[in-house]
Amino acid sequence: MSRCTGFPSSHDVPLVYPLVKGGFQVSGASDTGVLGEVATVEEAFALVAVNLPEGCGPAIIGTANDL
Repeated sequence: MSRCTGFPSSHDVPLVYPLVKGGFQVSGASDTGVLGEVATVEEAFALVAVNLPEGCGPAIIGTANDL
């Protein structure tokens, strides 16, 4: 995920990965480590939401250089 629509992307928001065993893993921005493993996609994106950068809003049209 990214805070912008173009390349290069921002690399400053958490990522969600599905797990083979079921559930989801949420990793911190720029692979800073695992934030947690949860059972549902709703829980995964709730974890993303509380770990967004301060002042983060909707994605912008442009690149990370435009942020």
